[in-house]
Amino acid sequence: MSSCDKVIESKLDIEYYFGEEGAEPLENVEDTEGLEVIDGNHVVPPGVAVEELKNYNGQKDLKDKCPEKVHELLLNKGLFDVYDKFVQTIYDDKTTRGPLGKWRDAQFISILDMFREDFAEKGVKVALCKRKSGKGSYRWIEFVDVDQVGDSYIPQYDQANLSGQIIKTCYTKLKFPNGVAVEELKQHKGRKKLKEKMPIYVEKLLKDHDLLSEYDQLVDHVIEAGRGQRTKMWNIEKLKGVLDVYKPIFSAKGVDLFVSHKQEYISHGQYGGHIEYYRWIEFVDRSIQPNYFPQRDSETKKQEECNVM
Repeated sequence: MSSCDKVIESKLDIEYYFGEEGAEPLENVEDTEGLEVIDGNHVVPPGVAVEELKNYNGQKDLKDKCPEKVHELLLNKGLFDVYDKFVQTIYDDKTTRGPLGKWRDAQFISILDMFREDFAEKGVKVALCKRKSGKGSYRWIEFVDVDQVGDSYIPQYDQANLSGQIIKTCYTKLKFPNGVAVEELKQHKGRKKLKEKMPIYVEKLLKDHDLLSEYDQLVDHVIEAGRGQRTKMWNIEKLKGVLDVYKPIFSAKGVDLFVSHKQEYISHGQYGGHIEYYRWIEFVDRSIQPNYFPQRDSETKKQEECNVM
């Protein structure tokens, strides 16, 4: 039985991560010119208009209200008729909401798919985006002016562009878009598992960029230098140091490297609790994800040094 089989859900007071309750804003988010969404935790560049969706019974606001930036873009592109039909269809189709009024993403996207070409004909890409955090789920629609942003921006939370890769924690599932391959650094026998098998998404991405030999060197270096001297467990600062060596090598072939982390407090009720640690490496294909930034990059907040397996 794993440590997550019998737990009482309890959040760790000192847990700070991008996009979550109590999170400190990322420097690159603050410094980026553009429009802030989801309480300032995500920024879209000029040329992208956003309509945020209420999680419950949001269909009325979607039908009756149109944000100023969205209104301006639609007016310039002559897309009001298409937008009105799209919104009315969402409103009329009750399958887009559950019994309690919560959005059903798959049904929402199926209707959006009916209108994509109409928007695209006038130079606008549309995406339903979703981001989970300590406060709950955020949903919003992005209207991307292709004439203004070109190929320099891809909505990284686009629910129609998920790869199927998932990292499961005790409390959540972390999902990743196409163009991002992830390799988890397991706590139990992590170095052995890292050496034994390469994830299929990682293998395909690196093969496409002729980076398999560099990957083998990276893995050997991570196994050798990514652990603490006494505990022999993963050490986040040392992992970051190893990746810093390989980042320019991979970047030269169009792939960016990130080491990411998450920690969760697992309560045992009256008997206290413990912390579960999750670590993984993200390989980002910049030809597919030009503006992607990890959800839980290790630079998000400098942790107190801790060694985990």
